[in-house]
Amino acid sequence: MTDLHPGRTSPTAQELPVQRTAPPALQDLGLAGAAPATGVVDLALERRDEATGALLRRVVVTDLADESPTRRLRQAQIAARDQLLRANPEWPGPLVEGGGVIPVNEVAAWLYDDSPALQEWRGRLVPSARALFPLQRPHASHLPTGVPIDDKARGFFTDSLDAVGIRTRAAVLRDVIARTSARWTAQGRTERSTWVSLACGGALPVLDALSALQPHELALVLVDIDPVALDFAHRLALEEGLPERDVVVLERDLVRTVVVRDDLVDELGPGSAAVVDALGIFEYFSDAACVRLLRNARRLVADGGVLVVANMLSDRPELHWNKRGIGWPLLRERSTEQLLELVAEAGIDTARTTVTIPQDGVYAVVSVDC
Repeated sequence: MTDLHPGRTSPTAQELPVQRTAPPALQDLGLAGAAPATGVVDLALERRDEATGALLRRVVVTDLADESPTRRLRQAQIAARDQLLRANPEWPGPLVEGGGVIPVNEVAAWLYDDSPALQEWRGRLVPSARALFPLQRPHASHLPTGVPIDDKARGFFTDSLDAVGIRTRAAVLRDVIARTSARWTAQGRTERSTWVSLACGGALPVLDALSALQPHELALVLVDIDPVALDFAHRLALEEGLPERDVVVLERDLVRTVVVRDDLVDELGPGSAAVVDALGIFEYFSDAACVRLLRNARRLVADGGVLVVANMLSDRPELHWNKRGIGWPLLRERSTEQLLELVAEAGIDTARTTVTIPQDGVYAVVSVDC
């Protein structure tokens, strides 16, 4: 494990473009300094896949929804509406025009009516990474746009399986990092290293996972195409106490610099990172693009490091609700078998691969010990 490629001039935070619109102050959003919304990851089942050698894990993750008095009722309401959408496949998802939501089916109307915050969230934030902030921090007072979060929206951001899944995949990332850090400690590794987060968005899962690295120190390289998300992630990282010299932000198009070409690997250097994650981008890419992303992401990881990606599962509960109730676009859900096929096609040893699925069944987190 090394720092950024020796002999190169490291990119700096000054590469971040000037913010196009003045964002709300972090303290005004109720996000700054807020604790992660997930807790302990407990192993439920674990087995080796005979065909691939991959370790398949089912885990139970504590979540703030566990203590929500409205969780059972709201999840039952959403499950019933998922069944209604399943029975009416001709119903389209909600439309968005000029930042406003037009709920063209009765399920979307049930969700978005009487909630200015949910209308703002769907109309102006989905599918950007900033749409995940209120799901990751449902106790926040405002959306990243500055719109107050009303009670109906807060209940959805707390209780729905989509929100729970966003938080539990972040908890699994933290658990992977904790186990990796323990392995480094057992090996006597003490060198300062680098974490590269691809399509980092607001980077809250990464920032939450940094505490699991103690006593190891990592510089953080945040890569995203969205300058607004990068600015937000940079400010959050500084709020979390990271020295500015340890936070590098790179506005890069992953399709051009990782999938089509090898530019990012050339820029940062092969083997330059102890950790590489792509937690929130995999399901937006075709199979061929995922294979290319995996190959180049693996090239960035040093020996002894870890690569982590995640993907929404094709057999997840309430898929119709996600697609045509919420109207979240463009996702490519995949099975565990499909994910392992992509890993193998990328030339990565599946016997060094672990697939972890929390109890909500929304996401699979794939980690590779390199």
